[in-house]
Amino acid sequence: MKVIFKTQLLNIFLLGMSIIVFLLASETGYSQDFTSKKNGDWKNNNTWQITSSCTDWKTLSQGQPPISKNWGCDINVTINHEVTYRGNASGFGGGVFSSLHIGPNGKLIFDADLVINGGGSVPTITLAEGAELIVNGKFTIDRKVNIIIPENAKMTIQNFDIGNNKPEITVQEGGLLVVNNETRMSSNATLNVSGKFQTVELIYGSGGTINIGSASASGEVSVSGDLDVGNGELNIFNRSTILVDGSSTTGHSGSIYMKGNANGRFSGDVDMGYGGSMTLEEDAIFSFEANFYTSGGAKIRMENNAKGTVHKDVIMTNGSIDLKAYSEIMVGGKLEASRGAKVEGSSNGAMFVCDYANSTKENSNHIRISGNAYYGPGCFALPVVWKSFEIVVNNKNVSELVWKTASEDGNSHFEVERSIGGIGNFEKIGQINASGWTNAESKYTFKDEQLNELVGLVYYRIRQVDYDGNQMVSDVVSIKASGKASNLKAIAWTVYPNPTDGSALNIKLSSGDFSGAVNVRFMQASSVTSFEGEVGMELDQWLKSVVSTAVKGVGVLEVFYQGEAYRIKIMKI
Repeated sequence: MKVIFKTQLLNIFLLGMSIIVFLLASETGYSQDFTSKKNGDWKNNNTWQITSSCTDWKTLSQGQPPISKNWGCDINVTINHEVTYRGNASGFGGGVFSSLHIGPNGKLIFDADLVINGGGSVPTITLAEGAELIVNGKFTIDRKVNIIIPENAKMTIQNFDIGNNKPEITVQEGGLLVVNNETRMSSNATLNVSGKFQTVELIYGSGGTINIGSASASGEVSVSGDLDVGNGELNIFNRSTILVDGSSTTGHSGSIYMKGNANGRFSGDVDMGYGGSMTLEEDAIFSFEANFYTSGGAKIRMENNAKGTVHKDVIMTNGSIDLKAYSEIMVGGKLEASRGAKVEGSSNGAMFVCDYANSTKENSNHIRISGNAYYGPGCFALPVVWKSFEIVVNNKNVSELVWKTASEDGNSHFEVERSIGGIGNFEKIGQINASGWTNAESKYTFKDEQLNELVGLVYYRIRQVDYDGNQMVSDVVSIKASGKASNLKAIAWTVYPNPTDGSALNIKLSSGDFSGAVNVRFMQASSVTSFEGEVGMELDQWLKSVVSTAVKGVGVLEVFYQGEAYRIKIMKI
């Protein structure tokens, strides 16, 4: 009796344990896993290796992974080879389709359209480093799904339609997303770009958000066609860039926001209307390389050293431009404001208009200037805005040419030219590749290996060459060579205070050897005045008289000494 009783207790215990295991199994994320075992067709059973952790009562799939499944065992797919899905794939990832993972060196090709929609669990689509996803038709996402493109991974699509049910696409640093035709954003869709994104057309159909860069990473977006920010957000952060070769428009509540040395180059006409806006902060820079139009209450707001360039005309039938905190816009053509258009400047904001004679004047009701702001005549040199050019002697007595540019547009390269004993015999001694297109500061250096062998004044200049072959030459800098690097002294001038309010302007030699007279010329807009004599009180008094009568804005001071021209930009506020 005791043995029988113990046996019954053991059976009851084992039965209870089976029930517990069954209950635990029913709450565990079991799945059926399909892993590619060779290159092949998705619909070919021989392409796959199948493993399953599902219980018998769950429905299993046979042969090949279904692209959607309403019930039964969850589906996970891993691609480690080149696998092609032939025909349209509609409803991909629906139901209990849990995940798609493309492993290192894996490639998944859809030879027609791909549609992710439907219901069920939210699938995750991930690419490992070195993975590739190709959609040779239209890729439509119309459900909440996350797609991640990591470093060295690539996704190539013919047309990309990111729908309005909260899909999120993330291109991480080193990742690449290429759309060969049109990318269309919808409301609640998000595209994060910390790597590279290339598309022909970029259209915000009904909203959506694109974030280029982040607090810790920079992204790059290239649009070879048109950009239309209709009812959505385009945000550019942290030295990130957007390059648009076609025309650009904003409308309704479409907005462009740039911050933290972000920069944008827009090659075609830019048309902002119907409530569109553009905001630049913290050293962000834009370049409109054609005409700029505003209407319908569109707004540009710039502050904290933001910079902008409009290469041609600004036509404002409505809307506003607000410049604050040392932000500025350079206009290469004219500015015409009418109806409700406003240009507002405060806190040292500035707008320089090259064709001011044919533009809306400062004293009109369309221009509102206060707080040392400036609106008036001023031109700029294109395609490269030079920031500095000097000769630097380091702590090892080695001399280098160092130059910086504030922005470059289509800049192919720089040619370093040298002339010995005068400025009439320049010859090329070196070449440095340029940054191409950038609105950020660029720095270049060049070492003249023969300088230690030379004696006397040595002159240098930089020839800048565009991709289309156009050229411009920098100012000339000089150094006195005595055959030893330790005796080299670069000639440099300092002008102060700069900016000036017109009450004073002085000049002194900040480095190098100097003796004798100088020729000085001050140029602003169409006016030019000259001085010849010694550096000192007489020259400073002449400078004071010139700057006191000059108009607010940018002028250029040229100093000629021993055949060399030094040019210094002067700002009167």
